[in-house]
Amino acid sequence: MNIYLAILGFATMIVITVVLLKKKMSILLAFTMIPLVAGLIALFINTGSLAGVGTIGEWVEKGIGKTSDITLMMMFSLPYFMLMADTGLFDDIVKAIMKRVKISAPVICILTVIVACIVELDGSITSVFLITVPLMLPLYEKFDIDRRVLPFLISVAILIMCNTPWNPKILRAATLTDTPGASTNLFIKLVPIQAFMIVVLIAVAVYFGLRARRKHQGEVAVSNEELLAQFKDTELTRHNMFWVNLLLTAFLIFTLIVFQTIPQYYVFAFGLVTALALNFRDLGQQTKLLKKYAASLFPVAPAVLLSGVVVGVMQESGMLEAMVQAMMAVVPSQIGPYVYIIIALFSTPLMLLFTNDTWFYALMPLVISFSAKYGVPAEVVIATLFMNFGSMISVIAQPQLYIATDLAGITIDQHIKFSWLKLWAINVVVVAFGVVTGVFLP
Repeated sequence: MNIYLAILGFATMIVITVVLLKKKMSILLAFTMIPLVAGLIALFINTGSLAGVGTIGEWVEKGIGKTSDITLMMMFSLPYFMLMADTGLFDDIVKAIMKRVKISAPVICILTVIVACIVELDGSITSVFLITVPLMLPLYEKFDIDRRVLPFLISVAILIMCNTPWNPKILRAATLTDTPGASTNLFIKLVPIQAFMIVVLIAVAVYFGLRARRKHQGEVAVSNEELLAQFKDTELTRHNMFWVNLLLTAFLIFTLIVFQTIPQYYVFAFGLVTALALNFRDLGQQTKLLKKYAASLFPVAPAVLLSGVVVGVMQESGMLEAMVQAMMAVVPSQIGPYVYIIIALFSTPLMLLFTNDTWFYALMPLVISFSAKYGVPAEVVIATLFMNFGSMISVIAQPQLYIATDLAGITIDQHIKFSWLKLWAINVVVVAFGVVTGVFLP
């Protein structure tokens, strides 16, 4: 074991985490410059000179090779689902559900979960809060439901729906494995966890609804028409294209799952250009929409691409291997095979020390390499650590929480105090379910 490489590796992780937590540096700058400096030091440790500095370019190239396909998919999948949201596809699905239910406190809480899950299909956490909170808050007030419940339920729903092959979070995780179609494979592996979490969250929603109904005095009447009136059409709404857009989306998802030899980015490139042509015949309007959606890709897509620099330099320089050997020398062999599960059990409080990027690109590669020494496949470790529940109480990891709390009329402190123990409880239950069912085991 090269102790100097191990120390350099841990120092690199710590520096990246600290500068991002304290907002001393942008993600793009951190992922570009810090691994470059670490790579130069690693080269000197390995060879005693900087004569072979060109080697760092090879490390970077190998790292970027791991993230390029995922970044390309993100460039087409996110605009596709934003386009579907603009055409009103998700609104129409929500309205179809709301037309057929009788409004009560438990139903309102369940609807919160359903609406948030549907809206999150476009992969934008911001839009989930911006749409779901204003839509449901008047009902929470009329039925005297604790308004802290609203951002909590939405937060867990977002965690559930991050498990779609096009979601930025699962695309981050997919960069950590060399498997073709990694995001789709991870999605399929996590479907049982996703289904279990939906059942758990609906049960929690019913509990909060029943508690509010017992507390509330008198009857409240809200018509379905009053509820549906909150949905507003825009110039981009295409109600007449609902079935076309729904079938196209279903076809894309079917293709991702069944024909995994087709590059994922091409599937969504096909879907995006087809949806634009079908919904908006004017080429000028298509161009305007693409420019609009492009803004949402920054800095997320470049950050995913440049994360390959971090992973590539740490792996190819030998830093990661040295860090793993150092951990194996310290961690008792009896608990070594279960370190990833222990970390998963404590992921809610641990996320207060990480950002989403440092969780995926600093911590997880180390845990993956360490667990591999005990025969645990990378896909199992990724699936187990994927949810990182604590991101929904950390404004550093998820600054969109400020939007949710502002819209709900509560402070961020109220949200954290109300949510964190509940999130941790769900976190522990989900990890236990994954272990019992074998999803989180080799």
